[in-house]
Amino acid sequence: MLRHPACAIPALLILAAAAALRAEDAPAAPPAPPASALPQTMPAADAPAGDSRPVLTLGQCVADALAKNFSVRIQNYSVDQARAGVIIAQSTYDPILGVNWQRSVNKSADSITQLVQTTSAANSTTGAAATTTTSVITTYPQSDNQATSVSATQNLLTGGQVVANYNLGRDQSFPASQFLDPVYLGTASLSVSQPLLAGAGTSYARALIQIAQLNGKISELSFKSTVLSTIFNVETAYFNVVFARQQYEVDKDAVKLAQQLLDENTVKRRTGVMTDLDVVQAQAGLASAQTTVISGKQVLDNDEDTLLQAMGVTDFRLPVGPIEVPPAPSGEVSFDLSYKLARDNGPSLAVIEATIEQNQLTALRAKTNNRPQLGVTGGAGYDTAQNSYSNAATKVWSGPGYNWEAGLTLSFPWGLRQNKALYRQAMDSVAAEKATLDQSDQALTVQVRSGVRSVLANRQSVASATQNVALSQKQYDLQKAEFDNGLATSYDVLQAQNQLENARVTLIQSEVNLRIAIADLHFLEGTSLDLYHVDLKP
Repeated sequence: MLRHPACAIPALLILAAAAALRAEDAPAAPPAPPASALPQTMPAADAPAGDSRPVLTLGQCVADALAKNFSVRIQNYSVDQARAGVIIAQSTYDPILGVNWQRSVNKSADSITQLVQTTSAANSTTGAAATTTTSVITTYPQSDNQATSVSATQNLLTGGQVVANYNLGRDQSFPASQFLDPVYLGTASLSVSQPLLAGAGTSYARALIQIAQLNGKISELSFKSTVLSTIFNVETAYFNVVFARQQYEVDKDAVKLAQQLLDENTVKRRTGVMTDLDVVQAQAGLASAQTTVISGKQVLDNDEDTLLQAMGVTDFRLPVGPIEVPPAPSGEVSFDLSYKLARDNGPSLAVIEATIEQNQLTALRAKTNNRPQLGVTGGAGYDTAQNSYSNAATKVWSGPGYNWEAGLTLSFPWGLRQNKALYRQAMDSVAAEKATLDQSDQALTVQVRSGVRSVLANRQSVASATQNVALSQKQYDLQKAEFDNGLATSYDVLQAQNQLENARVTLIQSEVNLRIAIADLHFLEGTSLDLYHVDLKP
């Protein structure tokens, strides 16, 4: 899992000491560094003495990542969008209320000419006879109408629709065109439509809401997967920084040893014990060790940037301070337990199962649509004409006017070829997702088996590397004792020193690999959320 293999002390250090030295002419061997694997707290590289920055724990890194990481933030918006999609699907069955008011005034441009006859009665006093006068009157017809309507529409889970309307209006015209002028009209009506074959049934209507709910579930599972991946990435980056810092310290120790060897060889050349070749070899060893330190510092800086990136940090000018190395969990691991946790908690299979349910609902709707379109409609209403708004509003239910209607419609494409093809596509999607589920379950089984083996193997590697460090330390002590007694050369001591440093680096790498293997198993099990007390509930 680690991207950076452990580096040994440069081989040129050994070549520089290849010339055999008499024990009586050689200086004392450098002391062996204390045996250690991973310290509890690891300071920043090249940090000044008394660095007062707070220790950055793995838990703090995870908390910062979940609060700031871009992938987590983006996926969280997807969850919110999916939840809004459920509301949108449910709102299809919310009642729709409507109010409409309208007034229209019309005056005709064409005049109407009327002959009006006026007859005066005979006057008995004066003896005047009755007379008839005919006059011509020209008028322009006009009307002034107002209408107010209130409506309510309700979509039904059966696929039908109910519409209720209530209207009040006033019609006035000049010249008068009806007995009541103005006339006040009241109308109340109710209409119903219902499909009987295609598009009918509560299962068909509820399917869209259930699909939206499953889409919300998939978004939440994807968010969980993003969180688990973010935690694992932070853990991996954190442990890579641990290894890179420890490796960097080993590289700096190698520079110190190379410098010490160069100083010793320079002194011995002056006394005639060594040649110019020995000094040049020591200089080459020092240059090689310094190059390794430069490369190691670059790797460390890159690893710290990777950790900051995983944490969602945007200001990279502040370096990572001291970090705390958590102990490796020592609990037992088994395939049966880890596989059960992965099945119960892991989001990958749950996403596919939810997708299968979505495709099954889509197939149900396609099957329902694979029928002729047969629908029934019906409606009834009352209306009245009165001399005031109040009478029109109160007497509409008693008539005397009424109306009703009923109808039946049937239509279907010849052969229903399109609907049959859509149903076949939906069933193929269900079968394909079931095959994907089996494939993913197989892959999960292999991943869990590999993860359990990795934890067990790395625990054995840590035990073996710990024993190797102890034996290498003992070998170094024996070699140093022989050197002190004139029975070994400086080359032999440095070779033992090199083997001891390699053993310590191998132990460090084994312990880091073990922690990453455990983190990977927690990722597969979905238990990282409990480990860091992460609650994904809204």
